[in-house]
Amino acid sequence: MAIKVLDKNTAEQIAAGEVIENPASVVKELVENALDAGATRVDLDIENGGKSLICVTDNGQGIEEKDLPLAFKRFATSKITVLDDLENLASLGFRGEALPSIGAVARVRLTSRTETALSGTRIIVEGGEIIGQDDTGSPVGTRVEVRDLFYNTPGRLKFLRADNVETTRISTLVSELALTNPQAAFTLKSGGRVLFSSPGDGVLRHVIGSLYGSETAETMIEVDRKDISTGYNINGFISAPHMTRSSRRWITLVINGRLVKDAMIINALERGYEDLLPRQRHPLAILKLSVPPEVIDVNVHPAKIEIRFQKPEVIKGLTFKAVKMALQGTHKHPAWPEAAIPPGARNSASTTAKKSSNEAWKADRLPGKTAPGDYRVINRKAAFLEASPLAPGPSGKAQDPELDQVKEEPARSTGDLHLIGQFMQSYLVAQRGEQLLLVDQHAAHERIHYNQLKNHDYHSSGTNKAQLTIPLVLDLPPAWCERLPLLLPLLEQSGFKLEQLEENKYQVRAVPFAFRENISRTEVYDLIEDLVKAENEPDRDPRDTILITIACHKSIKAGQALSREEMEQLLRQWEKTPQAGYCPHGRPTVISFNRSDLDKSFHRSGRGRED
Repeated sequence: MAIKVLDKNTAEQIAAGEVIENPASVVKELVENALDAGATRVDLDIENGGKSLICVTDNGQGIEEKDLPLAFKRFATSKITVLDDLENLASLGFRGEALPSIGAVARVRLTSRTETALSGTRIIVEGGEIIGQDDTGSPVGTRVEVRDLFYNTPGRLKFLRADNVETTRISTLVSELALTNPQAAFTLKSGGRVLFSSPGDGVLRHVIGSLYGSETAETMIEVDRKDISTGYNINGFISAPHMTRSSRRWITLVINGRLVKDAMIINALERGYEDLLPRQRHPLAILKLSVPPEVIDVNVHPAKIEIRFQKPEVIKGLTFKAVKMALQGTHKHPAWPEAAIPPGARNSASTTAKKSSNEAWKADRLPGKTAPGDYRVINRKAAFLEASPLAPGPSGKAQDPELDQVKEEPARSTGDLHLIGQFMQSYLVAQRGEQLLLVDQHAAHERIHYNQLKNHDYHSSGTNKAQLTIPLVLDLPPAWCERLPLLLPLLEQSGFKLEQLEENKYQVRAVPFAFRENISRTEVYDLIEDLVKAENEPDRDPRDTILITIACHKSIKAGQALSREEMEQLLRQWEKTPQAGYCPHGRPTVISFNRSDLDKSFHRSGRGRED
């Protein structure tokens, strides 16, 4: 379809202003143009994070010679002619602002040839001005070279991030575009090195394998559901509940072929897992929704990553039901611990596991060797406070055996703190003066270990490495592999030993001694993801990220029973630790209740008086 300049009224109603913020913005606009042109192969080459060069080559239908000058004129597009065309939009682009915006802030060389043309045509644009156009040899398709981005706007150039950060942005974007368009083969190179390539055979599971590894691709659960009344359809893949990530960056949403971000759909996706997702964990997912074009508004965000729905509740309900039904139709993954426990032996197996966990913690973390069980557990439900009075006992007073047992054993002091007991095998109950304290045992122990590691300069100890009997093999996303070589010395210094097997595949041959051999792939994935995110935040020291991970792994867990001696020693250590009020992640380790507040809550007018 020929390129035409939109009339003033249409142009003003869809104008988005500047759409080029960084090199990734350029890549997104150029790749979307290639896909709109019917390309089945898209090759990208970048240098210096896209600042020096972004080159996108496709095998699409190309641009007619007479249309090339119009391609760099604002509001010139082949996608729509009038505003009403937006209601039936099938293309990714429609505003006619991308190429003019890119040409205004860079040196651009565009070469294109259609199937009917005998030769290609090249046009050169610098700073928004066309400075040359000539014929040249070219295959069918389009090649766009963008050099020296923001060369004429130094105020914007200085706000770009480091080369590796911009490269990661581009790599992440291209990975998502490949998931969005499995019918197209993508190749991304940086400085001549291949960062990512996808097969382009139209099979989404194969693209998932090229990005996240074949093991991940094989365990993904297929989603496919249609709402007959509306014609809405959703399909794609979600991860099994045992395969989670620490952030939502692994969720890719596609609406009518367009890559979007939508909190409502993500929320519906995670609600579909119900109680199968661990706390603060998120699934890996690629969901594609197909809806009639007239029920959505794509002209909401300058980068076209947000969509307004005419019937959001239908979209939300469809997503929730599709995910829930897909999970119900699958069996638990064989790697789940429960799968190995016979139905009749579940309780005994759980008891054995808890006992061995408790013994391991005692041997490795606290010097106390007292047998577990010499303590009182306070396991009171909140509903107890609202229940009717307890039945009177022989003495005529209301009795609760559990509370009486706690009262029978006097609390022993741990300095300023007096231990009362353990609640739900997760919180230590203690008294300090007229304050009642609830201490999160995992968070408190995590703070203790973090401070110990930091004070002993763990990164330079040289003897903190334990060899793994069976190496862990990791398939890493291309965005991580670009920056991992920069992190390897730091990981090596901390006790990890990673060896590269293939372009995006590494094996872990050693881990910090604190991990022993019970570290999982998920923990390593989370650590690398945290390190990559830490590089994006200049105020965060990546070494702290490693120390926090090690401290978390060494610490006791919620739901772990402790002996009274272990609880007392934990409180003593925690009480002497600087910044004890918060764990290294910033979460509180303790919640306190004042005596006066409790008296008010129980409508007592005086301390200790029976009113």
